[in-house]
Amino acid sequence: MSKTDYAELSRRSIRKDFAKANFVRNGRAPKVPHTRNTRRVVELATWCEYYRFRRFFENKLVRILRPASAGGYWVSFINDRDRDALNKAGQWNEKKCEYLLYGVRFDE
Repeated sequence: MSKTDYAELSRRSIRKDFAKANFVRNGRAPKVPHTRNTRRVVELATWCEYYRFRRFFENKLVRILRPASAGGYWVSFINDRDRDALNKAGQWNEKKCEYLLYGVRFDE
């Protein structure tokens, strides 16, 4: 039976984990949302249909997908937890990911 050096195995495993996480050396870059389309919601207007769910929108990061034809913006959440919480509170389908916001004020 050969004696195994567990300390060396542990160091090798740790080096391998950090090598995978080093995106620059491996030629990969983590995906970052485009800052031009990413905003933080400051306030919703009282006449917005999502006004009663405003606590799920205010101070959350959203990505502006496109302007709506009648005004407002189609947005989606950056963090999936925020989207899941809103969908659960509104008793909507879990796959709903786009929301039409009217009278929204964004943080510049």
